[in-house]
Amino acid sequence: MDFIKIRFGDDLGMADTEIQGTTVEGVLRLFDPTYVLHRRVWKPPVNIYETAEEITVVAELAGVKDEDIHLEISRRTVKIAGKRMERSRMKNSRYRLAEITYGYFERALSLSIPIDTDGVSATYNDGMLEIHIPKLPPERKIRRIIIQS
Repeated sequence: MDFIKIRFGDDLGMADTEIQGTTVEGVLRLFDPTYVLHRRVWKPPVNIYETAEEITVVAELAGVKDEDIHLEISRRTVKIAGKRMERSRMKNSRYRLAEITYGYFERALSLSIPIDTDGVSATYNDGMLEIHIPKLPPERKIRRIIIQS
């Protein structure tokens, strides 16, 4: 399935500002390709799927070693953090284009329902982190009320 980016709002002034920013960034990139490395913040892309029993979070973390990934789970939040180290390049080479961001990253995802933090499992294969998070069953407290007269 293809996803389409949608921009809401009818502020045409914002579009002009974005075009100017893109043009300026393009010029800076021409003169110094490493400009992009320092300016961009890396936020790994994430997909979240839900079934009746669990929530599955898949994060694309290409180039990150599994020991450099930190995963924290609370009752309503999933926090994925870590560090992607810069790959060494050939000696006496220089960048012509630098789009891959390196360094620290962090994603904090809020969940709309309480989860079972004890049952969470995670796997990391081929640059993809997959987290399986079981949902807590809905509370069904039934309380009998004694009517007094």
